[in-house]
Amino acid sequence: MRILIWMVRVVVVVLLLWFAVKNADPVTLHGYLDSTLTAPMALILLGFFGGGLLLGLLASLMSIFRLKREVRKLNRGLQHKAREDVAQLPPLSSAASTATPTVTATPAPTILPDAATAFTP
Repeated sequence: MRILIWMVRVVVVVLLLWFAVKNADPVTLHGYLDSTLTAPMALILLGFFGGGLLLGLLASLMSIFRLKREVRKLNRGLQHKAREDVAQLPPLSSAASTATPTVTATPAPTILPDAATAFTP
């Protein structure tokens, strides 16, 4: 399995290098206030790709932190509820723990035959 993963990695790197070599022509980007940037197209694309990854990571980190805060709040509430439940339990006494429970027997139900099926010839 490791060999397969390394083969995929090598293929991806070779494809990226091939793309960079094919797009090595300089490109000029015109920005605000008459600023220009001249660089190979592969480098500019790589920069924008990295910027997009960074923005996506920052957006997901905000939701991850919000969810972690919510989980922490719910865990605190659960622990508080468990402490309340333990506090409401009656204390165990030594007499109650040694006593044997009493079992009462209930009589079995009586089944009466149906009149139509009881006297069939």
